[in-house]
Amino acid sequence: MEVGLFGPNYNAIAPEVIRAFEERQHLLPIVFTVEFFLFLTMFIIAKGRKQAKITRENDKVQVYSLFQRIVILLNIVIMIYLFITGFSITFGNWTGGGYIPRLMRATHEIVGVGWIPVWFIMTIIAFKDHKYFVRPSSKIWNKIFLRGKYQHMDRINYYMYVAFGFLLVLSGFIIWFMFPDAATHAQTIQLKRFILFIHFMGSAIISFFTFETVYSYFVSVKGYIPGVITGKLPVEYLEQLRPDVLEEDKDLLKK
Repeated sequence: MEVGLFGPNYNAIAPEVIRAFEERQHLLPIVFTVEFFLFLTMFIIAKGRKQAKITRENDKVQVYSLFQRIVILLNIVIMIYLFITGFSITFGNWTGGGYIPRLMRATHEIVGVGWIPVWFIMTIIAFKDHKYFVRPSSKIWNKIFLRGKYQHMDRINYYMYVAFGFLLVLSGFIIWFMFPDAATHAQTIQLKRFILFIHFMGSAIISFFTFETVYSYFVSVKGYIPGVITGKLPVEYLEQLRPDVLEEDKDLLKK
């Protein structure tokens, strides 16, 4: 579609898609809310809530190193902040103006750029399909890579996190880098607008897999959050809920 209302003619990128998105933007928060409670109900019915029977509370082993805990918690906190601030940007007609929404929108890109190395490190340490890799030192290896094996759904969640995380990182960096000024051409603005649309779609898709992961690890299994904070989990917890961790690292029980 060629546009030339003001200045020289230029080709608009996917005008029908972007126009349809803008016209229905006010309905999207309702869609997201319904989707959230729908999937929450599905997860509760399908997975419920698991709890290990702990009789030896003090019998714990170090499962997560300090490095792993910092990366995991940073990833969680930053992603929560990006989801909240991204919601404020995308649905500005709902959140309105004021100092707080403006601050959230202003910090979204900076925090997003800071998430790039965290996302990259997280994709590396959370990669568990490495049974054929040579491990020069299991002690150093387990301080970097997370222990255990993925169940099928967990593996899908991981690869979706990698794929759509890369899409968000790439599109977000381009959006941040392409800061408009007086010399910016209309074509560049159109490209940035199109990348914004891709960025939003990527965040909408990754949010489902992220929510499923958060529910599986933090909500459905009682006792996981303290373990990520302290790095230690009860042996009985691992025997009942995470036997794959003990199978991979036989030395855990010797410590």
